[in-house]
Amino acid sequence: MTMFGEIDSRCLIEINSNQLVDISNQRSDSIPFTLDCNQPLTLSIWSKHGGLALNNGFYKTTNPYLLSLTISSVGMNKTFNSKELSSIKRITENNNIPFKTRGEIKIEKQQDFVFSGEYKDVITIDVSPSINGNF
Repeated sequence: MTMFGEIDSRCLIEINSNQLVDISNQRSDSIPFTLDCNQPLTLSIWSKHGGLALNNGFYKTTNPYLLSLTISSVGMNKTFNSKELSSIKRITENNNIPFKTRGEIKIEKQQDFVFSGEYKDVITIDVSPSINGNF
């Protein structure tokens, strides 16, 4: 008798794409996300501007912030300053497999906004199977 079974690889992150982090009148804000991976993962994260960019026609400036990424179920708790995120940062969590779990991204501004206008940045997060995973 020959038996065979197979499970496809799965590694997804779900963040409500319509949800904005608004730190206009507060020091920090956070948003939850769901992570679903059935194998060890590598998480890649980067920033479009490396800070909260303002270009209101008169002033062009970038305000720094801290980004904290927490996934308690796999013991992940990483903090980056926005300038570090100008280049891709990759996080590999050993052989921890998160399966379906929740996490949180927290943004904390490092200095108050001075000039009028809209300060913006775009954070991109990508998850993929870890090439370092061992079974």
